[in-house]
Amino acid sequence: MSRALETQCVTVQSSIVGAAPWSTSVELNVGTGGIFGPPDTGFPATGVLAEGTLNQPGWTLAEVDLQTIADVRADGVVRNRSHWAEQELRTKTSTIRLKR
Repeated sequence: MSRALETQCVTVQSSIVGAAPWSTSVELNVGTGGIFGPPDTGFPATGVLAEGTLNQPGWTLAEVDLQTIADVRADGVVRNRSHWAEQELRTKTSTIRLKR
């Protein structure tokens, strides 16, 4: 959800649930699907648009209004996107010095 807040977008989480015999590093998986928006103007206070059932395979669906995303980018409380132009100047003027 933090990426949804920082960039005023919708993010999706998909999880593997149950046994995964093909993977020796994660043999048993626990999780749920989720769709998250920024917990900001026009979205739910929790940022959760939809969530699946824990440890149950299936689809998690939500309707996303593109105008709501545009509105939160223009007038939301957290507007990191409005500072992106400032970051471009910073990255163009940075110097990285490598030790040899």
